[in-house]
Formats: sequence, structure tokens, C-alpha cells
Amino acid sequence: MHFPRSQRSRVNGDDSILPLTNVVFLLLIFFMLAGRLASPEAFDIQPPVSTSEAQARRDGLEIQIAASGDIAVDGQPIDLDALQERVANDLKADPALAIRLKADGEGDATRVVAVMQVLRDAGAEKLRLITLAPE
Repeated sequence: MHFPRSQRSRVNGDDSILPLTNVVFLLLIFFMLAGRLASPEAFDIQPPVSTSEAQARRDGLEIQIAASGDIAVDGQPIDLDALQERVANDLKADPALAIRLKADGEGDATRVVAVMQVLRDAGAEKLRLITLAPE
């Protein structure tokens, strides 16, 4: 007995490539979103090398100080006068907020001390200095 072939048994070449196209599209969306999740660096900062081998936590507010003395909060440039107000407002919203200070190792230490004084005046109680892990 001979059964006639049905229309379903024919395979269209485009049908087999459709799942691959969907996967590639989803990967494209994933990598576009993953690239935006990383916080941007306002300056190219090389922190000093640490003698401790403990890993730094990445939670809280990050303040960056470039070698030139420029300041940024979470990747957004800010001046020293506005820094105190910004940190005070963030601490009002979350009193347990940890602050991470990332300063360039080639920068002026007096600028770092001045920023630390502003942070203390704003009410910061938890301050972490970011350093590079020892090699």
C-alpha cells in the first residue's frame, strides 16, 4: 500500500532557522542590558595597592577622586560643595548607607582627607577605602 505524502511532511528551510534567530536575538538583548548594568567610571583611577587580601564589597555609594582632584559620585562628576549635600540627602534616605571612597594612588592625599572631612560632616559613619589587591 502506498500512502500519499501529506503537506506536513515537507520541511521548509526557513522553519529550521527560526529558533536560531530567536536565540541570537535574545542573546543580543541580554548583552545590551548586561553592558548597561555596570556602573560607569567617571575617571581612570588606579587605587593604591592594599596589604590586606580581603575583597571589597560593592554595595553603597561610591565616591571617586581622580589624580587631578576631580570628584564623582556613582560616575557623575560633582564639586566638593555639592558633595556634602548629596551625601547628607542619601544618608537621610538610608542611615545605614555604606560609602566607598576610591581615590587615585597618584593623587594628592590632602584632597582625599578633605573629601573624608566633608563626608564626616555630612554624617557618614561607614567609609570604605577602595584599594587594589596585592599581586
